[in-house]
Amino acid sequence: MSWLTAVILGAVQGATEFLPISSSGHLVIFSRLCGCAELPLAFVVITHFGTLLAVVAYYRRDFADMVRSLAVWSSADPEQHEQLKQSRRLVGLLVLGTIPAALAGMLLEDYVAQLFNSLLVVGIALVITGLILLAVNWLSGRKERDSTTLVDALLIGVAQAVALVPGISRSGLTIAAGLGRGLHRDWAPRFAFLLSAPVILGGTALEVGRLIGQPAPPTELWAYLWGGLVAAVAGYFAVHLVVKAVRQGNLIYFSAYCMVVGIVTALVGGLTPS
Repeated sequence: MSWLTAVILGAVQGATEFLPISSSGHLVIFSRLCGCAELPLAFVVITHFGTLLAVVAYYRRDFADMVRSLAVWSSADPEQHEQLKQSRRLVGLLVLGTIPAALAGMLLEDYVAQLFNSLLVVGIALVITGLILLAVNWLSGRKERDSTTLVDALLIGVAQAVALVPGISRSGLTIAAGLGRGLHRDWAPRFAFLLSAPVILGGTALEVGRLIGQPAPPTELWAYLWGGLVAAVAGYFAVHLVVKAVRQGNLIYFSAYCMVVGIVTALVGGLTPS
């Protein structure tokens, strides 16, 4: 893989991991355009780690509060004690919301992997993503962090599991599920992105395990690292853009993009062999 290809695919991975337009779907499309039948595992690991760094950096205060709440169980200050309690509760919500995707990933891994070979499937899934974004664009509830229920977390987690299908946007579907459950426009994307971190971390850990027997060629490792750096930077700004778009009710633009790209991809996939 050349440096230019690594940078392009790193930017695509970083941006589309959080933009509600499906990172998996776009990686299928762009890897085909760049002539990569299959992305090197080392590159996938490094770029996924880059996107993990992006979301952790953006929500660093939330993650710091959650870590602190697990290390410090109580406080003499009533206000701080309540903050610790609510941060631990958020940890529980994220754990619950992660379970559906973890189970789906283990049980359906081989089936989902086959879907990545079909541009037709990716195209249809992108259109579905666009329709879902259009349907929730004007929704706005009142639920904040402390009023988010276990049922909310579980259903948003189920949406995240469905997004294992390439072309279905994880960020788009989890944000849509949050809005559908009455989460506030500021809290829905925040919870969705916090929920993405355990899944990205788990997926990266599995990929690292597989990487042990497939070390990266030294000549290409630096290109992969540049791709990971670009993915981190692109991901950070993508999170900011999505948060702003949800707050302002501008998901309709991502909806239109997904439907146009999805229709073109489906047509190309239907006319050419996988």
